[in-house]
Amino acid sequence: TFSDGVLLDEAGALDAGVLLACGRFALIASPSGLPVGCADISLSAEQGAGGCIAAACGVAPQDAWVADTNLDQFREECAALGKRLEKEQGEADVKHLHKIVRWSNLCGLVGVLSMWAAPNPLSIVALSTWTMSRWTMIAHHTCHGGYNRQDDGTGRFTSVGFAIGSLRKRVMDWFDWMLPEAWNVEHNNLHHFRLGELGDPDLVERNLATLRDMRIPKPLKYVWVGVMACIWKWYYYAPNTYKQLKIQEYKKANGGTLPEDVDEHEPFVITKFADGSTEAHSLGWGFRDYVAKVAGPYIFLRFLALPLPFLFFGPTFYTNALKNILLADVLSNIHSFVVISTNHAGEDLYKFEGSVTPKSGSFYMRQVVSSVNFKTGGDVNDFLHGWLNYQIEHHAWPQLSMLSYQKAAPELKKICEKHGVPYVQENVFIRLKRTADIMVGATSMREFKPEWNRKEDAFIWK
Repeated sequence: TFSDGVLLDEAGALDAGVLLACGRFALIASPSGLPVGCADISLSAEQGAGGCIAAACGVAPQDAWVADTNLDQFREECAALGKRLEKEQGEADVKHLHKIVRWSNLCGLVGVLSMWAAPNPLSIVALSTWTMSRWTMIAHHTCHGGYNRQDDGTGRFTSVGFAIGSLRKRVMDWFDWMLPEAWNVEHNNLHHFRLGELGDPDLVERNLATLRDMRIPKPLKYVWVGVMACIWKWYYYAPNTYKQLKIQEYKKANGGTLPEDVDEHEPFVITKFADGSTEAHSLGWGFRDYVAKVAGPYIFLRFLALPLPFLFFGPTFYTNALKNILLADVLSNIHSFVVISTNHAGEDLYKFEGSVTPKSGSFYMRQVVSSVNFKTGGDVNDFLHGWLNYQIEHHAWPQLSMLSYQKAAPELKKICEKHGVPYVQENVFIRLKRTADIMVGATSMREFKPEWNRKEDAFIWK
């Protein structure tokens, strides 16, 4: 029934939402304070329950949960679980980390000792997995501070000591196309705190806008996605993370302002050095600086110096080693592309307008509904997924260890089910197809409408 524009149940109490009618437009304000936009409303008493409200208001059934979720309670339970898991971390987590380090080192050892042979799957897969595991598991969780509280006094496996500060530490801890300091800015700060919004440097739909809008046959677009998978770290990720580091440095030195020709959200790919772009120059860097500090050391030490000892046994051994390393780099690009680019893309995941306060109810909600998990459970399975199969848990609590995410997944899933928050988990290769569909413009991310944002959780980054 209706009473002065307010939807009531038979007892006269507020139903799932409050209907505030105004002309041909109305809003449903849920108990959580999240409004759901609707128009031309004419509800019967039967339509006033739960998700039926959203359906009657023209809101897609997949979005009906927005009006029904109590974000305050959701935040409390998520925060409590994160604190408990962090408190429970200890020696077992350190031992688990060192186990993964040993597996990674074993891959490296097998690859290096066998790469003198003609190009072969054993060497290529071992070298590729060595590179990928140093990044996605060891560096990823260490740089987030997942083992800060379990520091053994050396400071190596901490967010302030791992892979940063010198080329020697970069080579010893995590040697890849990206500069660790640059990745820390792009990933740990921007991506994690601005997930799914304009300020997220990893927003796939926005970054592939040119390909999405290109008027060419879709099969050719999918081919380009395949090519990108083979080269994405050196073509896009390394230069773009370095750009974000330079933006941060420029802002600190210039009161938060940026040059007019710099678009901080525009992805920076390697070809921009040659297409007349002035962005890099305006921020005080260029191709020489990039090669000297980022790509150059990796190219020289990985592709030239690493196979060099085999030259003493003959040019064939050296050539074989180089070929294995090059093919392993392609495979490492593909492997990381499959488990990383798929984390936050798909027509069933949300994109947002505006930012929200870290650790607020809206923040936790966004980490869940804009992320996806793959098959979880078991160290071997998780190792092959680069531990990126716990992306929902990782975004909720980025400061936890790998072992903690294994414990967290079933508990967070139950919390999401309890509050009706969509928790997406699917095979990684199905997610790869969904991601490719976003990249080529076959599908689009779900829009979390601005009017659904909770005003008290709004946040403006400076």
